[in-house]
Amino acid sequence: MITAIANQKGGVAKTTSTIALAGLLAEEGTCLAVDLDPQGNLTMGLGIELEEGQLTTYDVMTGRATASEAIIETLYDIDLLAGDITLAKIEKELQDHPDRFYALRKSLDEVAEDYEQILIDCPPSLGMLTINAFAAADTLLIPVQCQFFALKGLEGLLETIESVKSRINPDLQVLGVLPTMAEPNTVITQDIMKILRSQLDGIRVFNPVPKSVKFPASNMAGEPIHRHTREYRVVQPYREVAREMQILAE
Repeated sequence: MITAIANQKGGVAKTTSTIALAGLLAEEGTCLAVDLDPQGNLTMGLGIELEEGQLTTYDVMTGRATASEAIIETLYDIDLLAGDITLAKIEKELQDHPDRFYALRKSLDEVAEDYEQILIDCPPSLGMLTINAFAAADTLLIPVQCQFFALKGLEGLLETIESVKSRINPDLQVLGVLPTMAEPNTVITQDIMKILRSQLDGIRVFNPVPKSVKFPASNMAGEPIHRHTREYRVVQPYREVAREMQILAE
């Protein structure tokens, strides 16, 4: 199963969530993480410093290399297609290509059967890279920060998803919305959860991931959150999402 983790808004814990879920899923089966963000935060968050000439997702999407040639082994049994600033050139390079929206999907076809789970960490935009992720994915997980202004962009994202389903990938399904950086005992978080559950008819809203200093610390350490801390309230929301992903992949 291929899952894109996306939201056009930055700072909603897309990369943190990708690392957390990849770490959990890799303990149960084969897992590939794809860094589709020119910032390369997923790559760095998995403890990888790219060497000169290292093949990346950019090389794979532009046909300069195959996915199997570019995949890097990381710690914790997570395989990685790394990302860096070269991904910023994708839109220009693919803009006139007839299959520009399917470059990633075709790249992943070669290795898809080697993995039970493939996670795509998307950039904070709805440009060419994110559309490629939507075209390649079976499911979509949407992290949403627990703040009222963060909810406004969700409507636009859902409209884009419907457009992609009608024109590019009719099989794309929304796995759910994952509230992040929540302060569970506050009125604002409780209100946002009520709004999400009432407005997102037919879309699952997962239990919120709490705000915690453990997340940036785990990213700096280059390890998934469940390896960094055993704190139940921090890890359990991701375990619930990972379990849902495993059920769907069976």
